Amino acid sequence: MELLDRDNVAVAAIPPLPSAAELNKVADSVHAVAHAITINSPVMYMIAVEEMQALQEKLDQLNTTRFAITRPMDQAKNNVMELFRAPVKKCEDAIALLKNAILTFSKEEKRKAQEAQKLADEQARQERLKLEQQAREQQAEVDRQAREAAAAAQAVAKAEQAAQDAAASGDRDAEERANAEVLAANQTKAAAEAEREAAAARVSVTQSIAQVMTAPTVASATPKVAGISTSAPWTAEVTSLIDLIKFVAANPQYVNFLTPNLVPIKQQAKSLQANCKIEGVRVFQEERLNSRRK
Repeated sequence: MELLDRDNVAVAAIPPLPSAAELNKVADSVHAVAHAITINSPVMYMIAVEEMQALQEKLDQLNTTRFAITRPMDQAKNNVMELFRAPVKKCEDAIALLKNAILTFSKEEKRKAQEAQKLADEQARQERLKLEQQAREQQAEVDRQAREAAAAAQAVAKAEQAAQDAAASGDRDAEERANAEVLAANQTKAAAEAEREAAAARVSVTQSIAQVMTAPTVASATPKVAGISTSAPWTAEVTSLIDLIKFVAANPQYVNFLTPNLVPIKQQAKSLQANCKIEGVRVFQEERLNSRRK
């Protein structure tokens, strides 16, 4: 595809370049003349003025020669830039349009993922609360089983003491009844301890699950494409210039946040002259030497 229409790009003829030696010869001569003049009398003043005017003519000649070379080049560049301006602008606009659409879709999908994540996190939180409540209830059951086991242990001790007392008194019937009570009490104690251990294990499992209960990560539905990514660097914009000025006034270390606009300041100084009074601004006359061609 031929992008450059050569018929539409006019290229003017460029004059031949002067040699560097010729240019330096002129520059060295005028430089030497300027440094050789010392103004210490009206006569030398007039000589300096005449030489300055002559040097101005030489400078004008140099600029004329320079512009004769550069202006055709500038025009050729302008022609090329103008040729490509509209196509480049359309391409840039199309890219900007697609970027905006892609970013809009990505933002929306990210928002949906964040909303889904919030919902999942809340569900996980509610589930943790349920598990924590369940663990508390199970712990209460463990405590109850512990009390029953303690009571069973006391019953065993009491039955054993009764058996010992019956044996000491020689009451065989009482001893047999006491031994039967010891056996029953030991069975009750063993069952109570087993229930307590099982309940304690359930508490441990429930607490462990509650501690690790988290919501799964909800990923954005935006496709992953090599070379395409989004970023969110921090930036800033001024929303109130007055507030910014007040902030800088209270915090002078940030004075570089404000850049003086010298264009209207100089315009006011030129208009009001000595009557221009602006805090922090020096209004003065800048003396200059003006030179015209002969």
